Amino acid sequence: MERRAGEIDMNIARFSQLHQVYQSDIERLEALEEAGFLLSLGGDRECPLCGASPEAQHHEHGLSDINRVRAAASVEIAKIRQQQIDLTQTVQQLYAERVSLSEELPNLADNLKETEDAIVRLSPGAGDARRQVAEIMTVRDRVKRGISLTNQLAAYRDRVESLDAVRPTSTAGRPKLGVTSTVAHDFSQIVSKVLKAWHFPGDCHVSFDDATYDLKIDGKLRRGVRAITHAAFKVALLLFCREKGLPHPGFLILDTPLLTYRDPITSRYGELDPDEEDILQTSLKDHFFRHLSANAQWGQFIILENIDPPADIARSANVEVFYGRRGGGRAGLFPIV
Repeated sequence: MERRAGEIDMNIARFSQLHQVYQSDIERLEALEEAGFLLSLGGDRECPLCGASPEAQHHEHGLSDINRVRAAASVEIAKIRQQQIDLTQTVQQLYAERVSLSEELPNLADNLKETEDAIVRLSPGAGDARRQVAEIMTVRDRVKRGISLTNQLAAYRDRVESLDAVRPTSTAGRPKLGVTSTVAHDFSQIVSKVLKAWHFPGDCHVSFDDATYDLKIDGKLRRGVRAITHAAFKVALLLFCREKGLPHPGFLILDTPLLTYRDPITSRYGELDPDEEDILQTSLKDHFFRHLSANAQWGQFIILENIDPPADIARSANVEVFYGRRGGGRAGLFPIV
């Protein structure tokens, strides 16, 4: 309300200046109207200086122009006087509001003082009440948490009891897992073709062992050549899915499938097994890359290896060399932080 009182005082001062502007405009227009009236009085008489008749006198502006200016001044004066009336009414309303505020402000100040005193008296009690509410809410949350855990424990116990009451499924009712003999045979034939394409030693006769769920190559389980045979398993699975119209991601990542060609002295995998010694004497490495290149239309092959690839590999594959921490190029598959 004090701000409103200040706005009223400022508006009254501005309206007073506007009233003076209106009055000045009226006085200027009245002077213009009076001058026009005086000019029109002697417009049809002989000239008092030279005695010329009205017909012989020449004026830049005729009586009609002067009368139009007088009429316009009269209209503008009436318009300004109406604005003065509106301005006076507005100022009277502002004065009435200012008087009302002047009478009400002391009462408001007294009420404000009483309210502030009451707040000061009640503040200590409010602080204690807030602390009590915080303690109660803490206890409430702890109780709600305990009730939730109790309900959860009861639900778990009910579930355990219901599961204990369920009779185990009989052997006849259990689902049969695994692959059929026909699927296992077809898949084994594709693995055999892959191994032959890589020039794997032996006859490359592959069968599926139902007991170990693994492949047998020429009647023996995979042992020392697990890396290369595991790679053959994955490649054959991709080709099998493509041939049978089964879903497959369409890419294959092989991590060091040619581990057999490592240096047994510097490698952490130690000495080569007899089977690895046999592969080391073959050109399996070159045929491995050629076979994957020939089947590139079936999927993308990503190979991470520690050996040097064939010299002509760049014609059929994108080769990226990792230099490690020694520098000279890309450090590795993942950047070094």
